[in-house]
Amino acid sequence: MKTHLVFAVMAALLLAFVIAQSKRKTLTFDAVVAQAADLAGRPYVPGKEVPSKLLRGLNYDQYRDIRWRDGNTLWRRLGLPFQAKFFFTGYIHSKPVTIYQVNRDGAGPVRFAPEFFDFGKTGIPAAEAARAGYAGFRMHYPLNRADYLDEAFVFLGASYFRALAKDQKYGLSARGLAIGTLTREEFPDFTTFWLVEPNPGAADMKIYALLEGRSIAGAYEFQIFPGPETRMNIRAVLFPRRDIKDTGVAPLTSMFWFGENTSNTFGDFRPEVHDSDGLQIERGNGEWLWRPLTWSKQLQIAVFEDENPRGFGLLQRDRDFTHYQDMEAGYHLRPSVWVKPQGDWGKGAVHLVQLPAHSEYMDNVVAYWQPEKELKKGARYEISYSLAWFGENPDLPPLGRCLFTRVDYLDAPYYRMFVLDFAGAELSKLPCEAQVTADLGIVDGTIKDVSVQKNSYGDSWRVSFIASSDQLTKPIELRCALRLDGRQLTETWTYTWKN
Repeated sequence: MKTHLVFAVMAALLLAFVIAQSKRKTLTFDAVVAQAADLAGRPYVPGKEVPSKLLRGLNYDQYRDIRWRDGNTLWRRLGLPFQAKFFFTGYIHSKPVTIYQVNRDGAGPVRFAPEFFDFGKTGIPAAEAARAGYAGFRMHYPLNRADYLDEAFVFLGASYFRALAKDQKYGLSARGLAIGTLTREEFPDFTTFWLVEPNPGAADMKIYALLEGRSIAGAYEFQIFPGPETRMNIRAVLFPRRDIKDTGVAPLTSMFWFGENTSNTFGDFRPEVHDSDGLQIERGNGEWLWRPLTWSKQLQIAVFEDENPRGFGLLQRDRDFTHYQDMEAGYHLRPSVWVKPQGDWGKGAVHLVQLPAHSEYMDNVVAYWQPEKELKKGARYEISYSLAWFGENPDLPPLGRCLFTRVDYLDAPYYRMFVLDFAGAELSKLPCEAQVTADLGIVDGTIKDVSVQKNSYGDSWRVSFIASSDQLTKPIELRCALRLDGRQLTETWTYTWKN
């Protein structure tokens, strides 16, 4: 009798378990897309900030003093190569996000508990901490050596995310989407994340994210491969709530304060301070462009019209520590990021927006692709691309590249001397007697005293010239490329001269 009762109880428990498991459906990207479509058809409800004024009022140092306790790290007990730690809500990251983990049994919420954190010297009362949540997450992976899990990428704040390749320090950020950068900017949020549990020994992992803002809702899929070059394959499905003219696809955000092409008159001991030093573009027709970043007192906007671009990105080309002299910030170790479209993106333009900056703590550079056609309310748009986070890549470009841009202001207000150093590919192997010429152009100005010569100190070629113009009430556009026997040896350097 007792035996039959035991078996009956066991059978009931098994049935309950099977029913519970059947209700936990395995999440797919299509399910996230369906959620985004449903959201887009409803009125926008802004995400609420954490209710605690104390947490919203934390300063930068206080927020940094809140640390995740490693014993609570997601997938640590499973010994997986990817393990997640989470950020507490507070400071400027005051909107909680919802995070799920996905495995063979389905999707379940990642539990939040204040005891998962060490609050350091902040003195945050337990009652206040209990009113918080997760602001984002960071993923750890054996990026630099096999026996240690380094921080490899982070999702934190609006739709911002950052990643590292081997032996790098964090620098520029990417975003899910930019809207109204030059008009009335909106910052859609990643409100929900699904972290797909990787297999043991996996070299990549998948993340789904739900994007929502006043003007749009969308679903994102990230497949991330950390390594010597960290690659992200990104697929997005977007549903506009209104017609949107100024959409920024694959936006990158960086910082440029000063470099070799700008003056440092305020006594900073460092020769250069920037996360990126230029915009690289591979146009749809195969032409390679290089636009050095700069600083000015006014907003600077550069628009590079194109059709089906092959790629663009913000690069940190200068990798010489002596050019920065900052042992803490490590600007020579900041990643470059390259956007490679998947499929045809049609007509549009790469936009480069540079804001005046008063310190290195302000992200003042934005680059993105803006489609020529506006996004229409009620329509569905799909876009795919990859992001590569790297230090050096000899194929960007496969031609000679401009290493340095230096500007001499001279004594006359309408004159500038430009000194450019090019190197790489075939250019660096040419003898000094090679008949290399500079293909120069200027709009509303003149160029004189052109010199092209090999610089034996670095296997580079130096171009110098004087540009003059009496039209300095407006920007003057310059361009330069090196040629030999009619063949272009280098990318095309472009520059905007502002008085």
